[in-house]
Amino acid sequence: MFKKSLLILTLSSSIFAANEIYKEEQDSNGTSLTKKTAVSKTEKYQFFANNLETKNNIITASGDVVIISKSYYMTAQRVIYDKENETFELFDQVVVLKDNNVHSNSNYSFIDMKSGDFSQTPTLLLSNKSLLWINSTKSSKKEEIIKLQESVLSSCNCNEPDWSIDFSSANYDTKSQWIETYNNKILIGSTPVFYVPYLAFPTDDTRRSGLLMPTIGQSSTDGFFLSQPMYFAPREDYDIELVPQIRSNRGKGIYSYLRYADSPYSTLYFGVGVFQENNDYFVDNNLKNKNHYGYNILYERGNVFSRKNDHQDGLYINIDWINDIEYKNLEDDNHKESYEKKIESKVNYFYNTPEYYTGAYFTYYLDTSLNSNNATMQKLPQAQFHTYSKPVLFDKLLYSTDTMYTNYNRKEGANADQLDLTLPLTYTYFLFDDYLRVTLKNTTTLTRLNYSNTISSFKDGTFIENQSVLTLGSDLTKVHEDFIHTINFKTDFVLPKTLTKSGDLHGITTKDQELEPFAVSQTKKTIDFSLNHSFYDRDDLMQIINHKIKQSVIYDDFDTKFSDLENEITFNHILGNITNRVVYSQEDNEFTESSSGLNVEYKGYFFNATHYASKDTANSGKENLESYTLKAGVKFLDDYTLTYEQDYNIQKHLVSKDTYSLGIDDKCWNFDIKYGKELVASSNQSDNSAIYQDIIYFTLELKQLGGVNFTQKLKEK
Repeated sequence: MFKKSLLILTLSSSIFAANEIYKEEQDSNGTSLTKKTAVSKTEKYQFFANNLETKNNIITASGDVVIISKSYYMTAQRVIYDKENETFELFDQVVVLKDNNVHSNSNYSFIDMKSGDFSQTPTLLLSNKSLLWINSTKSSKKEEIIKLQESVLSSCNCNEPDWSIDFSSANYDTKSQWIETYNNKILIGSTPVFYVPYLAFPTDDTRRSGLLMPTIGQSSTDGFFLSQPMYFAPREDYDIELVPQIRSNRGKGIYSYLRYADSPYSTLYFGVGVFQENNDYFVDNNLKNKNHYGYNILYERGNVFSRKNDHQDGLYINIDWINDIEYKNLEDDNHKESYEKKIESKVNYFYNTPEYYTGAYFTYYLDTSLNSNNATMQKLPQAQFHTYSKPVLFDKLLYSTDTMYTNYNRKEGANADQLDLTLPLTYTYFLFDDYLRVTLKNTTTLTRLNYSNTISSFKDGTFIENQSVLTLGSDLTKVHEDFIHTINFKTDFVLPKTLTKSGDLHGITTKDQELEPFAVSQTKKTIDFSLNHSFYDRDDLMQIINHKIKQSVIYDDFDTKFSDLENEITFNHILGNITNRVVYSQEDNEFTESSSGLNVEYKGYFFNATHYASKDTANSGKENLESYTLKAGVKFLDDYTLTYEQDYNIQKHLVSKDTYSLGIDDKCWNFDIKYGKELVASSNQSDNSAIYQDIIYFTLELKQLGGVNFTQKLKEK
């Protein structure tokens, strides 16, 4: 039986001056093993080959050659190594893997280990850091730059790629992972579809400056539309995005966005923009403003002043201001967020310790449906101080405090300064081997209102109330063979007593509508019943069913009645979940509110639905509303997703969203197409303040290269 000898050679420039050392051994299969040990000036190389020859400074290995070092793994059929110049020449079936990252296949390679330069003919370059591969007829590397000639590039499978770029030459910077290609033909399959004289793009996911995916569109009203985001990342702690846009029939504008991390505990987002309408479009569409502008500041930070481990503080700023709703409609889809008619801005700060919590809150409302917000009520500022429960006299008797100050302010209409003080005192003990929990709670509340800027003359109001509550409750758990059952029930006996009611208090001493924003409510005598129980799987503790029910009995000296009955149930199963919540008015003898949800996913199919309804009755205080949302679809052939979505207002017989979409997410490319009807707000000064749009969207992304968004507005009304 023929046995092929295996020669292992380790090279050393320092030992080559000494006598060569050979050692004959046998491996576990009895194969002859010859070793020669040496170390080069750059690093240690270990050779495996069928044949080995050494002459002067040249070592020649042939037959299934394998070379291993700290940085390289190389294979070939023949290798010539010049130990003095530290160069390798590799012939036939050459594979070079460097730093376990860059992988190349070729017929011939020359590598200078001192400089790292090389040349290969032809070559296939692969990188573990990205999906890209490059097949080149000739390549050479000097310093950090690889020059490529007559090459093909793609991130798809090497055999018959879905897309590829055929280019005449390229420069690939291995340090910055950046490639520039010339005379590019973009092919879909084997068909050329586009010619680009120059392309430049990254080959990894590192943050860097450059162009992002553009959006191209067409509309009968806006005309041709082009938006080209430009991204700048000068440092790791901040970046900037500029999004200029042009609409040929409508106008032009620019939006900009800044992200900045000023500390390890904080992030800043700042967006600002402006859009100028063409005069004809502005007049023909009867818009509120010719120029639309606005800004948004979002800042979150922790550890502002806190330094102790058990202390926390945080600053939250979210300021959103626009001069009209068109500013939001014209914003780039990647930054556009859903918004309500009344936009809320906040500046909040809190400081929390084991003993107390304090906070300051500033809230500003911008009603986009109004020409002026002078009559919109603002809360500038609110201040809160809360002390956590502490024992007094003995351990089970606990007290805490909560103080809240609110300044209700606006330029037109009544204003008020409101002070609320709450002083609860609680005592809890257990009976019958801890099966019954008894809680006695006495709470004194004070509300003080100082009015200003009123039309009528009002007296400042003071309301003080004492509330005594007896709570009987129990928390039980029982383990069954297949499931665990937990149950919590409690009954609250609430007995309030008014200590002081002086001045003008809306809802108590006056019904004047001017004071309605500052209404004060008296606590009613009630008995509150509540039940919350759940079933859990015994093995994985997953909740199967949760059921909550709540009912109150309101009683006074003259009448006793039931309040609203609330019932909520959630059923979780292996395919999804079902939820339902209903409110039943005992006084009106009918359901006044309900909400339901269904989520199902099975073998690629998915279905999500919600329904909400409320009813205006004599005692509900609710509006007549009814709507539903649907989202259904299927995932198939691994990469394909077909989806349908609809939002429908049953009360107004109004479809606000109706879309069909197909998404294909392949390993090397992504394609999305969506057709839909959407209802968007408008600043049109006519009675109709919303626009129906029939839109078709396309998104094509060639992964690692880039892509394009396309929008076509088919109809507007």
